[in-house]
Amino acid sequence: MSGSVPESASPGVMAPVKATGDRVVRALSNDDTFRVMVAVTTETVRGAIAAQHAMGATARHFAELLTGTVLLRETMSPQYRVQAVLKGAGGRGSLVADAHPDGMTRGLVQLPEGIDGLHFGAGNSLMVMRCGAARMYRSVTEPPENGGVAEALMVYLQNSEQIISVAAVGTHGKDGAIEHCGGYIVQLLPGASRGPLMVMTERLAALAPVGELLANAHGSAEELLEELLYLIPYAKLGDSDVHHGCLCDESAVLASLATLPRDDLLELAMSDEVLEIACDYCTKNYAIRRAQLQGLATAS
Repeated sequence: MSGSVPESASPGVMAPVKATGDRVVRALSNDDTFRVMVAVTTETVRGAIAAQHAMGATARHFAELLTGTVLLRETMSPQYRVQAVLKGAGGRGSLVADAHPDGMTRGLVQLPEGIDGLHFGAGNSLMVMRCGAARMYRSVTEPPENGGVAEALMVYLQNSEQIISVAAVGTHGKDGAIEHCGGYIVQLLPGASRGPLMVMTERLAALAPVGELLANAHGSAEELLEELLYLIPYAKLGDSDVHHGCLCDESAVLASLATLPRDDLLELAMSDEVLEIACDYCTKNYAIRRAQLQGLATAS
């Protein structure tokens, strides 16, 4: 028997994760006109893509959403957990990104049977949720039909946060392998005129795609930041790590099972098969023994 770990069963302690070179760098122009966030997420998205067995265009969209969600968290409230759900055209399939304050990031690829990937077009939607301090904020926006993940992020920031922003996310690689992934958000600060943003927008539009910029910068967030703010004096505000990981553990799985009716637990305990439950996010399998199920049934 097999199953999956629901989101409600994910409050466990995250297993130690090897440090990566992925990071977010934050900066502010000296004239208080622009705030800039730059993220390098190469190893993080590789881990998430491998866990979800994503391929082709869906893998690229997934990588871009993961990167964009990390940037949204840094932009809006670094101390909050931010989740983003991008639904495909016509509601067919969805991509989920989950970014935590400590930099841990994970995601889900959910495609109906017979659908080869998530597609952009009429009917796309982006839902963003911020969770922290026992409060949750949720907003849903509709991206432009001819846009991608970056355009969806900009529409969200403009409509839900009232922040004028330019966003870019992207990958670079060959033969289906991601060699570099990252992105940036450049924001016009309150009180600044739209003129500087128009100049910056034109400059950014003339730059190479962000994946190519990262390749030229050897995957360095600092070098990408310098390219974005070329000849603009700025102060670096800080940086933080980003990594792929998960929150699942056996205690969380057992806590989820404990919510089942007692009769269902007894039925599961009577089976000769070991109950195997896989985490939706990292696909790690948990083998639940009969004695554990019997204990849960007794306690219920």
